[in-house]
Amino acid sequence: MKRITPLVLAAAAGGALLWRRVRRSASGEPTVLGPDAVRRLYDRLAPVYDQAATAYGLVGGGRYRRRAVESLQLSPGDTAVDLCCGTGANLPLLVEAVGPTGRVVGVDLSPGMLAQARQRVEAAGWENVELIEADVRAFAFPEPVHGVLSTFGIEMVPEHADVIARAVDALTPGGRVAVGGLRRPDGWPEWLIRAGEIVNRPFGVSRAYEDIQPWRSVEAHAEDVHYEEHLLGAAYLSTGQAPDPS
Repeated sequence: MKRITPLVLAAAAGGALLWRRVRRSASGEPTVLGPDAVRRLYDRLAPVYDQAATAYGLVGGGRYRRRAVESLQLSPGDTAVDLCCGTGANLPLLVEAVGPTGRVVGVDLSPGMLAQARQRVEAAGWENVELIEADVRAFAFPEPVHGVLSTFGIEMVPEHADVIARAVDALTPGGRVAVGGLRRPDGWPEWLIRAGEIVNRPFGVSRAYEDIQPWRSVEAHAEDVHYEEHLLGAAYLSTGQAPDPS
């Protein structure tokens, strides 16, 4: 317990700051948000999203993202797709992995979040990054695609199973998928889980999402699947490889 509490307090500090600014977006009964509600919420969050997410960096968020990108085993010249890319936190790692001859495609539903990602791209001078405003449920994957990533976003898509299935199908032979985000941690006391819900409520997360388990879809559609937990069980990362068509 002594190990968990400081992490919760660190995240809560950032969450509390955001809560004061976007508290109107988290009113009402817990529910799984539809795409229009998600778009409106994250358009409002976009200007302060990176500021609030700093708290997660303090508890290992940066290491988690690096681990996710490394699990794709990308090579220079590859094409990688980042679903629910948000403000582009994964982009530096993906660009580094595919090199200047590779291609990175970021996809998100929120134009506000993509505007922040576009600023990141322009500031870094990346010419091989394409940002696409689209619902990931209908997104047409490019050809070829060697790696598909989604962190802290796919849980907001109730139809994630179909999205992950299409992502795996779109991969070249040997291509890999990595999906990760928040989960209900096993063994945590109820009061601590409620505290985590309060911290993440401004991001649209509620108890309504507890039964959404995208890693099960990775297990169902990919091969050589590896599952691991981070942030003391509050986050997961599930990786796999496209099945051999032969």
